[in-house]
Amino acid sequence: MDFKSFSELREFIRRYNSTSVLEIGAKKCWQKWEPKKYSEPLDWLHSNTERNYAVRLMLLASGGNPYRRGDISVEVFDSLINAYHNWDQHTISDKRILDKEAEALLSSIQKWETEHENTARNWSLKLSNVLNLEVIHTHVAGLFSQRLIAFQNAGFGYPVARIHRTIKFIELLDKHSDKKFSDDFVERTKLSKINYFKQILGCLMVFGNSYNRKGFWDFSQFLDIDVEVQKQGINTEHIKIFVQQNSELFSSEADNSFRNRINQTLNSVPDYYQPLFYNYFLEVPFIKLNSEKFCLPDPFSFSESCWNQIRGLVFEDSTRKRLEGLLSRSFEDYLENTLLPFIIPNSFHRIPEIKNSTSSKDKRADFLIETLSSYILLECKSSIMSADTSAYFHVDKLADVWCRIHSAFEQIGSTVKALNLYDKPVIPLILTFYDSIAASTIFEEMVKQTDYCSRMGLNIPPIVYSLHEFEHWISDRSLNNWAESILSKQNASYPIQRDNKGHNYGHLNNISIL
Repeated sequence: MDFKSFSELREFIRRYNSTSVLEIGAKKCWQKWEPKKYSEPLDWLHSNTERNYAVRLMLLASGGNPYRRGDISVEVFDSLINAYHNWDQHTISDKRILDKEAEALLSSIQKWETEHENTARNWSLKLSNVLNLEVIHTHVAGLFSQRLIAFQNAGFGYPVARIHRTIKFIELLDKHSDKKFSDDFVERTKLSKINYFKQILGCLMVFGNSYNRKGFWDFSQFLDIDVEVQKQGINTEHIKIFVQQNSELFSSEADNSFRNRINQTLNSVPDYYQPLFYNYFLEVPFIKLNSEKFCLPDPFSFSESCWNQIRGLVFEDSTRKRLEGLLSRSFEDYLENTLLPFIIPNSFHRIPEIKNSTSSKDKRADFLIETLSSYILLECKSSIMSADTSAYFHVDKLADVWCRIHSAFEQIGSTVKALNLYDKPVIPLILTFYDSIAASTIFEEMVKQTDYCSRMGLNIPPIVYSLHEFEHWISDRSLNNWAESILSKQNASYPIQRDNKGHNYGHLNNISIL
């Protein structure tokens, strides 16, 4: 198959019955959900890459017609995945697009500094003075490669950890809202918080056991659930409430339908961004086919969507500031009282805020961790990323991420000076709540080519991970071992092998759905 533009591929999919595309795509994704041991990371990457393209083909099918007679075949579906994967309209070769992207990035950084003047004027170094057009232009081709890497790696890590971590965060949100969060949660979801998450297991059981049409269920049919399971609160009524709350129509003109969401996204960005569009199953994991029939197309996206479900159901735009404040406090609480005491109990402390601060230089990082060979200064920023920033890294969102990373790095630099941390290397670690999926990688490479770090008083550029990413990378490494691997990478030394003394998610062992 050979398509001259992404629009052609979209139109090609529309010729098939949209439900048939869902059937084949969902079957493929559910097959990949089955427990497998990948002997090589490349085997996992190949499988996950195929899944991400299958997800996008299903989403693109929303523009089609569920009543069309022509069903897509497995062979045609696989050919579309290959055509998508081997896209020959690669933007790296188009100098005009790269020039335009570099100019737009610099302009967006400058615009951010103007719109956030109160923040930027307190910086010791303006980001736009370091990331000039020449520096950005040198790396902008790599940015397109990074987008593709992020796209193909999306959904990595231990899926169950996302669910357990979200339950823990709900406990902390409840704690920091004086139990008001639970009241709002029950009012919006009609389920208690633990009962809500039990339905995730129920859905995986129901939609995963449909042998003929994997990922589909008709609630008008008899649902045989074991009596003991029903006693746990997993029953037809609760599962249906849960599914209805987290579903939207597929091939419909309705405002919130998948068709409308996809069309709005693709029509608002240039053609060269379109192949890497956002996975809307991370926002709405179920497809509503009619009042009784539903589809769960991708169990990986389903597990990954658990926090977005809560955000969408409990918080509205009018309460966004309240959510940000609650989430920030809960994030710090999680690190201080759940994760860090488990992985390095006697070697970290919370850095107190300076009361009645009169200068931006009084801002401090959140935690100081001492390892055998380094200090780790940890700054947690729940607001650095948004849920969809890592989709295709549109320039204005990317500029926002980089400026916020720089602002956090300024705090870390001030902390180094204030605490006189000069006897060991300092690793500047910035943790975000939403996955960054390497959104900062090109930023790190760019600043390495400048005097940015030395002017900021540090030897290592900012290392940015989401909480999920960080926990994944240290699941089989002790923090001392992880720090050694970071220093080795910075010094271009031989890689440090894993010591297999990571947390293995032991800090979430007390979280149980059943």
